[in-house]
Amino acid sequence: KLNKLKQNRQYPQNQTLIKQINEWEKNSIEKIKEKAEDCRKIVIESSETFLINIEMIFIDLTEQIKQIQKENEYNKINLNYLKDQLIQIKQKLNSSSNISVQEDSQSFINDISIISSESKFSTNL
Repeated sequence: KLNKLKQNRQYPQNQTLIKQINEWEKNSIEKIKEKAEDCRKIVIESSETFLINIEMIFIDLTEQIKQIQKENEYNKINLNYLKDQLIQIKQKLNSSSNISVQEDSQSFINDISIISSESKFSTNL
C-alpha cells in the first residue's frame, strides 16, 4: 500500500516531466530535420552551380574552337592551348567531389538531464 501511495503522489509531477521530455524530443527532431533539409539544398545547389560552370567553360571552348576553325589557325600554340583547357576541365570534373559533410562536435541541440535527489541521470548527444 505504501508503494501505491508513493506512486499516486508523484504521478502528476511525472506527467509534467514526461511532457517536458516529449516536447524537448519533438523540438530536437524538428531542428535535425530542418538542418538536414538545409544541407540537402546546399548540396543540390552547389552541384547545379558546378555543372553550370562546367557547361559555360565548354560553351566558351566551343566558341574558341569555332573561331580557330573559321580563321583556319590550327597552329601548335592554339592546339596546346585547347589541350590545356581540356585538361583543366577534366581536372575540375575529377575533383567535383569538393563537397563533403562535416560534423560539428558542438551540438546545436540542447542537452537535457534528469536530476533526482538521489542521483543525476544525463543523456549526451
